[in-house]
Amino acid sequence: MKLFICLCLLLVSLPVFAQPAAPGPAVTVEVNRVFCLVRFVETLAGSSGGYVGSRKAFEKSRFNTPAARRWLRHYQNLNREPGFDFEGYPVGRLGSQGSTAPAYLAASADAQSLPDLQRRTVGLLPNEVLASLDSVYRFFTPAFDTLAWQPHAAELNKLRPAYAEFLAKSQLMQKFGRLRTFYGSVWPDEFSYRIQLNPQLNTSQGVGGLTFTNHAWVSGNTVLLDCHPASRNFVDGTAVVFHEMSHSLSAQQRLGLQQQLECWYLHNPSPNRRAAYNLMEEALATVAGEWIYAQQAGQPESGEWYNDDYINRYAKALYPLMTGYVERGQTIDSMFVSQAISAFDRTFPQAATDYANLFRKVLYWSNAEDFRAAILPFSDRFKSSFTYTSSPILNSAKALSQAQGGEFLPVILVAQKHEATLRYLRKNLPALRKQRLRPEKSFLLSTTGPNGPIILVNAHDPAQFTAAAVLLAKQSHLDPAHSLQWLK
Repeated sequence: MKLFICLCLLLVSLPVFAQPAAPGPAVTVEVNRVFCLVRFVETLAGSSGGYVGSRKAFEKSRFNTPAARRWLRHYQNLNREPGFDFEGYPVGRLGSQGSTAPAYLAASADAQSLPDLQRRTVGLLPNEVLASLDSVYRFFTPAFDTLAWQPHAAELNKLRPAYAEFLAKSQLMQKFGRLRTFYGSVWPDEFSYRIQLNPQLNTSQGVGGLTFTNHAWVSGNTVLLDCHPASRNFVDGTAVVFHEMSHSLSAQQRLGLQQQLECWYLHNPSPNRRAAYNLMEEALATVAGEWIYAQQAGQPESGEWYNDDYINRYAKALYPLMTGYVERGQTIDSMFVSQAISAFDRTFPQAATDYANLFRKVLYWSNAEDFRAAILPFSDRFKSSFTYTSSPILNSAKALSQAQGGEFLPVILVAQKHEATLRYLRKNLPALRKQRLRPEKSFLLSTTGPNGPIILVNAHDPAQFTAAAVLLAKQSHLDPAHSLQWLK
């Protein structure tokens, strides 16, 4: 037991530095028990940055009890990551919003214990929230120790210097500095990245369980790297890790350049300009990760680069263009944007009417009593990168503004007050003014107007929302010849 306690203290207190040989951000590789515990609970609660395989491993364990599920619901309901907007940044870009999450995670990476974590975060969150978080962490500590920490702590301690040595010898941070130039980011070399190693629980994945990582997440300068501690196949994880790190460069892109990029994209004459802009973030990060991988392996990965057909194909179309800029030391500019949109047009000639593309940025606007049940048939069938929801419909100024703006696909689901609601929508949305909307009928309307496509479902039975979603999925694209369909 004394040896184990000493090992825990050693892992908490001694980060290993991997300094690049040439200009580029510094990086440390670290392991911290408190950080891993915080990450463990986040993952169990279904955090968007959590590794699904680890959550499933917990769900199969003896620790997945009714009490544990109650604690997770309590955790999910805590206002633990209050957010805020940065004035002047383009809406929808990573740099436009912030939250307390980076500071909290950084504190957990420095904390020696749970009481120390509370001391470090006083003032960051209300004390009531901090006390509740502490109670949650203490409840899940036995599960964390049994499933995650005790089986992997010793191996993580060996992995840490090995991964730091790999980063230093391969000079990946020097190469990452070239991506920083491309993005036009403000990220001084002294702003060190902190890679936090965290064990994946389903270590049977991969050939012999040796896949290093297929999941990472970045918050501020903290890189949350879920890994298989026994693996040393570091090159295989390069694309994933540096894809995520590139998102941090995008978030810290100079304000003026972010504003210019938005202008260059949205003033392009292509009808697909907004779709190309919406995909820019993930497509560029995918190319960045593959370029870093190619520096080690000699070429990008074969097969699929991203588990999304649009992003995967767009990234592959952009690879020669973007890597040319990176290797010449050029920053993204208007010429790049013009060529990127042209590449999008060539790759996706049907994008303007393809629901797989249109649903990528969606506004669900409904007056259904069970809002979640109303939108679920659509969200189950159409993947969205950005989803906004609003209820009720009548006199909702913010939702109306979003529906009018053309930035989102409005999916309007009317379940009650049919006559008044349809009158209100027809009055305020130009795409509906030429339509004869019969409130006593149940129908699906998919059409387009001066501000872009719009979908309206008027349902007198909740099951008709599912029927409408099925019809859209079967249709797969906007069809002017079948814009209005009656629902049974």
